[in-house]
Amino acid sequence: MTLKLLAIATLLLAPWSVNATIWTINGTSSVTPTGIQSMAAYSVGTTSTSTFSAATLAWYGSANGLGVLSGSETTNSYPDHAVDNNGRIEAVLFRFDGSTILDKLTVGWPDTTAYDSDISVLRYKGTVPATGALTGAADISGKSISSLLSNSWEFVGSYNTVGDVAEDINPNSLSSSLWLISAYSSRWGSGLGDSNVDNSNDYFKLTKLEGTSGTPGGGGGAGSVPEPTSLLLLAGGMLGWRMNRKTQALAA
Repeated sequence: MTLKLLAIATLLLAPWSVNATIWTINGTSSVTPTGIQSMAAYSVGTTSTSTFSAATLAWYGSANGLGVLSGSETTNSYPDHAVDNNGRIEAVLFRFDGSTILDKLTVGWPDTTAYDSDISVLRYKGTVPATGALTGAADISGKSISSLLSNSWEFVGSYNTVGDVAEDINPNSLSSSLWLISAYSSRWGSGLGDSNVDNSNDYFKLTKLEGTSGTPGGGGGAGSVPEPTSLLLLAGGMLGWRMNRKTQALAA
């Protein structure tokens, strides 16, 4: 029986190592990392009533990463070819295959001596279909910042990132299948994340996301993917209970 309990403990702990993932998002426009259903670019004005419109994703190779082009920007519009808040706030919407705890992200550009790289992170708390078009509050097209925040979107935090360094962005282990990463804006909220962020001169390109995937589809939650410590305690408790019963039987 003890061997059986050890086998159960192994099975309980196994999913964590399988589901912990690093998504590399640089490369070419034809590549969407496995586990991410779609990536879409948007931009919005700097007022709370401005509405989101579609923008264009732009890839800049393994040394730089993923940027956004909006308005008249082109790949040669330096530095506005990145995800930036110069004139309009640009963002990338990531739709994962399942509810995901997005723990970290990495930017690969720009040089911090010339530009800043402040970001804002949001997640969707509502129900998201496993496949098909996004509808309702999950579809941000034509919606304003204020309407998103009052309809199932949650501000997770704003952070000052550094090139090629994985930034922790989700200390409360929140989960969702929809994550929005934008150039920093105070319109999303304050008091969460880093304090040394500002509204201007922010440019970055995304290279990596890190997180833990859970159930297919689904909305946002808090810690919906079991942590390894909890699983270990459960397995240890089962084993300890069995050994205690065995000791009592021998002493009888």
